[in-house]
Parts: sequence; structure tokens; C-alpha cells
Amino acid sequence: MKTKNLSTFILGLCLLLAGCVEVTFPEPMPYSRRDKAFFPKNLHGVWYYVGDENNLEDSLTIYSEFIDFGEKPLILNKSNRLRKFNGYFVLSTSEDREDRWVVYLAKYNDNVLSIYDFDGEDEEKIAIWEEVLLGDAVEKIQKEGGSSNLKEIRLNPSNNYEFRQLLNRGGLSHMGDYVR
Repeated sequence: MKTKNLSTFILGLCLLLAGCVEVTFPEPMPYSRRDKAFFPKNLHGVWYYVGDENNLEDSLTIYSEFIDFGEKPLILNKSNRLRKFNGYFVLSTSEDREDRWVVYLAKYNDNVLSIYDFDGEDEEKIAIWEEVLLGDAVEKIQKEGGSSNLKEIRLNPSNNYEFRQLLNRGGLSHMGDYVR
């Protein structure tokens, strides 16, 4: 049985929603950090989504080596890498393309697991990225056919300091919260 992971779900959702702009990085973030082989024990268990947005699953279960979303587990492996940085758990996922990684972040605080991403449709966030990452480190890829609509934004921080600045200066978008 072929398993689907979070990145497959999100990429599929983006294709259905024609306006979705994917934000990618050249490699797993942050640079030169060890991959975690397991999710921390304090995150294990069932988490329930609180909020009225429909962009996240109603519940998820975190085990030592994978997250169960129901039908689509996300397994830590070479395509799904977990790292710790700046108080966040950073999950980098690559779907059959080793040179482009989608990055999600989670922060655990007082039994609340907050999920963040880089939203390619938020003009304010894009302005922050362009301010932090000078030069050609923010590459905007247009949709095929000469359309002026964006297909992908490629962020290429030159080091972890720039990646940290993306996080600290408000470059993240809050997707939602989970509670136990």
C-alpha cells in the first residue's frame, strides 16, 4: 500500500486551489543541523485542532517516528526531516525533488502545538522575505503560459542567521493550533 504524507496532501490541495503559491528552500532547514530520528516524547499522543479554519486536519497522532493524520502518515525519513531551531521544530519535506524543500514549523507551549508555514500568497510576508534575503535570494517563479500569477517562491537564505531573521521578523504565517 502506497502511503501519502503531509507534503503530498498539501501539494495536491495547492493544485486544486489554483491560487496556491508554494514556498520552497534549496535544502532542509536549518542548514548543517542534525536530523532528529524521533519526535520528542512530550509531543507523543493525540492532538485536536482548535479553530474554525479548514486548512489543517481535525486531529493528529504523533508517534516516535511518524505522525498519523488518518490515511496519510508522515514518516521521518530522507524526504521528511525534523530539526530543532530557535525554539521551533522544523519539518522539511521534499516530494520527489531533492533540490526543493517545503518547510513547516511547530512550537510547543503549555500543551498547545502551534503550526506555522511560509505563505506565498501573503504580500506582507513576501515583503519581509525580500527585506531579509537581499539580492536574488527570493526567486519568484511564474505560472506557465506567460501568466503573471506566481507558481512558486524559492527562498534561499545564505546562512542560519538569515533563516532565523525570517522567523523572528514575522516571516511566518500561523496555520493553527492543536491541543491535547
